[in-house]
Parts: sequence; structure tokens; C-alpha cells
Amino acid sequence: MSARRRSRPQAGSRSPVQGADGVSSRNDLREFDGRLRLLAFLFFLPFCALGARLYVLQVVRGDELDRLASRNFVREVELPPDRGLIYDAQGRLLAENRPAYDVFVSPRVLAKHPDAVPLLASILNLAEDDRGRLERSVTSERRSDLLVGRDATRDQVAELETRRSELPGVYISVSQQRNYPYDSLTAHLVGFMNEVRDDELADLEAYGYHPGDYVGRTGIERAYEPILRGAPGLLRQVVDVDGDVQPEAVNRQLLGSYRDIDSVAGRNLHLTVDIELQSLIESAMADSLSGAVVAIDPRDGAILGMYSKPGFNPNAWSGRLSEQEKRMSDNDPFHPMLDKTVLSYFPASTFKVITAIAALEEGVVDSEDEIECPGYLDYGNRRFHCWNRYGHGDVNLREALAHSCDVYFYQLGLQLGIDTLAQYASELGLGERPGLGFNGESAGVVPTREWHDEHSPGGFQYGFTVNTSVGQGDTRTSPLQMALAYAAFANGGTLYYPRVVDSVTTADGDVIFDYPPRVRNELSFAPEHIAQIVEGLDAVVNDPEGTAYEQRLPYMHVVGKTGTAQVRSLETVRLLNGQVIHWDRDHAWFVAFAPRDNPQIVVAVFLEHGGQGSSAAAPVAMRVIDSYFRQILGWNDTIERALQTRQYDDLAGLFSRPRGRLPPLAALRDDPDAWLAAHAIEAAPSEGSEEPGPITAPTAVGGVR
Repeated sequence: MSARRRSRPQAGSRSPVQGADGVSSRNDLREFDGRLRLLAFLFFLPFCALGARLYVLQVVRGDELDRLASRNFVREVELPPDRGLIYDAQGRLLAENRPAYDVFVSPRVLAKHPDAVPLLASILNLAEDDRGRLERSVTSERRSDLLVGRDATRDQVAELETRRSELPGVYISVSQQRNYPYDSLTAHLVGFMNEVRDDELADLEAYGYHPGDYVGRTGIERAYEPILRGAPGLLRQVVDVDGDVQPEAVNRQLLGSYRDIDSVAGRNLHLTVDIELQSLIESAMADSLSGAVVAIDPRDGAILGMYSKPGFNPNAWSGRLSEQEKRMSDNDPFHPMLDKTVLSYFPASTFKVITAIAALEEGVVDSEDEIECPGYLDYGNRRFHCWNRYGHGDVNLREALAHSCDVYFYQLGLQLGIDTLAQYASELGLGERPGLGFNGESAGVVPTREWHDEHSPGGFQYGFTVNTSVGQGDTRTSPLQMALAYAAFANGGTLYYPRVVDSVTTADGDVIFDYPPRVRNELSFAPEHIAQIVEGLDAVVNDPEGTAYEQRLPYMHVVGKTGTAQVRSLETVRLLNGQVIHWDRDHAWFVAFAPRDNPQIVVAVFLEHGGQGSSAAAPVAMRVIDSYFRQILGWNDTIERALQTRQYDDLAGLFSRPRGRLPPLAALRDDPDAWLAAHAIEAAPSEGSEEPGPITAPTAVGGVR
């Protein structure tokens, strides 16, 4: 038992196991201590670097950085693009840009100087609404700069600069203001611009518009806004706490190359309109209070002139429109803001060409068939009068057009029916928008049975057809529509869309796009029927019995149709328009083209409450046509020489249709005589040895249409 007993180690002695464990523990401790020192060093090193950097920033560069810290705002200024220019057919500017000084404020800065707000409002003469908007922006947390004054006057700019120290956060930015050199002459055609309204921003912000931006409102400015506008740029500026822009070196240091983005200029538009012709139209309408004239080229639908009276000042409407100007415009009974060239009115007897071509095409009548006109037509329980209460007797198509016999066309209309009339009117573009694309162009009204069932009390009645056949009743057309329809007769059967923009170019003049003529409809009318219509229109002007004979040109065959649209029924007695108060007078129409055998211009004249077409509208059209060939095409010397010598061979060559393709217009304009010789145009025989009479002044002929 004593042999199995373990012997106990004596005091002070170590076992082998204990010695090995002690060595291992000391080694582990030394290794851990080394790692701890390394980790502490790694933590301590960044703090040393950070401390050194703080020492440099606060001690070494403290003063410098303190100055930079005060410049703690970066202002972003939008750079408006150069808006595209608008030129006429000869390269004359119709819409340009001029420098303008716009006043902006930084609300964050101005909020610290409340006394500056009333001072700024006083200098800029802000309206109550604008002042309230400024005050709200200052008290709100708005961060973006606010436009408070557009196109400031020189005196206002001078005072702002003088009192700059009292207006912290206020700065002036140079922008562009639209300018229209010809004022009201092109007001409706070119249009005007003004500021984007608050209710429009929701839709326009997606296209890059902001409060204070301008947008085209009417005319070409509106229709071609995306082409004219361009794309804005951006300029970043470092400003101090008072809103003052810092030196260029500071801007480069803090912003580097990411400072500005260049704007992209808008495209330029070149129109088909000749501003000289536009001025001649204005002169021709000098004696008229209200109306419109449209002149187009029947060969391609190009608009040569387009004028509505009265006009307005587009520069005022695009800038600082006074309350007095706005009030005068709103109260003007002739509605100067309305473009009468595209609004619809009763076409009166100018519509008779529609009834005539429909009757010929449908075989209702032959051009030589005669219809008796006793001065009225009894239909149902109503008597429809002719303008000539004594009647025209038996008349054929040519005579009916020349005399503007109402009864003749009443009879044709009843045989055709109102739907057939509407069908042919539609083929000539009536009842649909012409396609100009601006100023709220009207489609007009060409009534049908269905239309009357929907719109007329009691529905359709056959008597409505009688009124429609002579352009009365519910029929409505615009001067532009009538010009395009007559152009189709002039060119032999092609209905064009109107074309007012000829090309789009860059600021450097490079052509981006040419607008070609666009055909709307190739009419299926028989050529002989078109010729018979033209013969009747010729008689209107050049036959002694024609309603416009007194206004004819002695050297050229102008063909056309007068129209007198009855505004108010005066059944008791037929009064001359000169004996009726202005607002009860008839509307006066005349639509014509010239020359007969080589049409180069179509003119539609509408005079609101102007009286009779023959004595009021026809003289205006004749003056426009006469001026076009004399002054625009430069044939005045040739015309005068022919009138003085009574030798019309040269004129016959100019005004007859050349064989083959038409020569360049420039060659005709520069030297008509040389062109005649070079092209060997055969002169038409003289119409007689009797000297033609002079161009007559307007003659009042009571009741003539």
C-alpha cells in the first residue's frame, strides 16, 4: 500500500509542466504588447496629420481662409439664348433682339436687409402685386434668385448703381428684349411675346421655362416658338454675403472649369412676305376703319402680304404695356388684337364661284343656259330678292357673274341642294382650317342638312339653301380661305396650303430647311369649266356691265368677284350704305387675281362694315395689284411707257403666259425689256386703238355688288 502512494513534491521545487507554462505566458504578453503599441501608433498618426492640417488652416492660412469663407454663395445665372431673327422675303428684319437690363434679387441676402425692399420697389415703380411677390420671396425660404424688374430704363439702372450699397443682394443682368422695327405693320403676322404666366409654368417647366421667361404669344412668334427660342446656358458666380460678385481669380479658384455652359442660339426664319408690299397694302387701306387683305402667289400658295386693320403695337405688348394702352385696346370697338385675315365672315357673292363650278360639274346648267331674273324668287312663303330689285332679265353664267345676279344662283342652289354645295366648297378648302397654324385661324362654316338639324331651331329648311348659294345665311369664310380658293381657279385646279415661312437658317446663314409648297387638293374640275368661271370673273372687271368695271386697270386684265355681305336686314327700304350708321353697313368683299393669262398674285380684300364690294373693296384690291407690278416687280417704267405711247406689245408679253417653264423672277424684275427680247415672247394683238381711260377713283354705285 505504501508502494502505491504518490510521493508529494517538496516545497520550493517546480514540476516540469509548470515551468513550460510560465515561459509561454511571458512570450504571449510580449507579443500582445508589441501589437498594442503598433495599433496605438497607427491610430495616433492620423490624428497627428489632422492636427497639423488644422494648424496650417487655422494658424498659417487663417486670415486667407477667413476671407474666402465670407464668400460662401455660388450664384447660378441662366444665360438666355439669342432668339432667332425673322426676315422678310428680301432679307429685311421684321423681329430682332435689343439689349435689356433685368433686375434680380437674392432673397437670402435681401432678407437680412429689410429696409432695401421698399427702396427697390420705389426705384422700379413696382405694382402692388409685384411688390407683394418680392416681399413674400424675402420672408420665405426661397433660395433661387428672383426677377423683379424686366427691361429697366436707363434712369432706373443709373439709380440702382448709385445706391448699390443700400441694396445688397440686388444685381442687374443684361438680357435681350424683342424689338419689332415695323410696329403695327406686322403685328398680327409676326406676333409678339410676353412673360410666361404662373398657370402655364406647370406645363412649360418640362421644356426649360422658368418664371420671368418670355414666350411667343401670337403669330409666327408663337407658331415657331421651339425653332426661334434656342437653348439657355448657365453661368456660375461666387458672391459674398452681400451678393457682390467676386473677382475672376476667385471664381476660377473655387469653381474651376465647371463654371459656365454656353447657350445655343435660336434659328432664323425667312418669310415669303415682302414688307414693302405689306406697306403698300397698309396705304391702300388708309381710308378703311377695319378689315383685312391677303395677297398670295397662286403658283405655290406663298403668302406675299397679310394685313389686318386696326393693328396694335407689338413692342408695347412685348414689354412695358401701360394700363392706358391696355384699356384702350380692350375698349376699341374694332378689336385690334383680332387677326381678321383668318377670322370668318359672310363671304357674300364671292361664294358664287362655288355655286357656279358645282352647277357646271354636276350638269345642272351649261355656261350658255339662261335663267330669268325678275328681281326676286318666290320660294315657299318667302320672297328672296335680288340686289337689283328691277331684275336682270335673262342671263347666262358669264352675265350672272358679271352682274352678280342673285336670282340666277338661287335657282342653281335649289337644283344642287345644300349638301352638294357643301361638297364643292369643301373641295376648295372651305369649312376647314387653311393650315397656317396661328392666330386662331377659323375653319368657317359651310352648312349642310345635318349641320342645320343640329344648330338651327326647327332643323333644316329648304330656304337655307337659297341663302347658302349666294354666301349668306350661316356660311362663313375667312379672307385667307377665299384667297386660296380663288388661287385654285387661277392656277388651273391646284389648291395649296398657305406657306408663310420660306426657310430656316442658322445664325451664320446656313440653310437648315426649306419649306416646299404643299398641295392640299388636286381638283377634278374640267378645265373648260374652270375657264368658263375665269371668263365670268373677267367680265366682272372688264365688261362695261361688270360690277367692278369702274375700278379696272387700263393696262392689264384683272379678274375677280365683288361681294356685299348683308349684316342687318333692312326690308322696308333699300338704303345706300352711306345712309346707314356704320355698324349696320354691309361688309365689303373683293377677291381677284392678275394677270388673267399668267396669274402671279391673288388678292382678297375684306372691309368690315365697309359698304359695297364694288365701290369700297375693289379699289383697295386694284391699288394693291397695281402697286405690286409697278413697285414690287419693278415694271413701272415699262407700264408708263406703254400707257403713254399706247403700244401694249411689251405689256402683252409680260402679262401673257410664257411658253414652257416660267423664267426667273429676278430677271423679269431687273429688266423686263431685255427679258422679252431674250425669250422672244410673242406679243398679243392690241385690243383696239382707242386709248384706255385712266385708273378711276372709287365711284359709289348704289346697290351694286
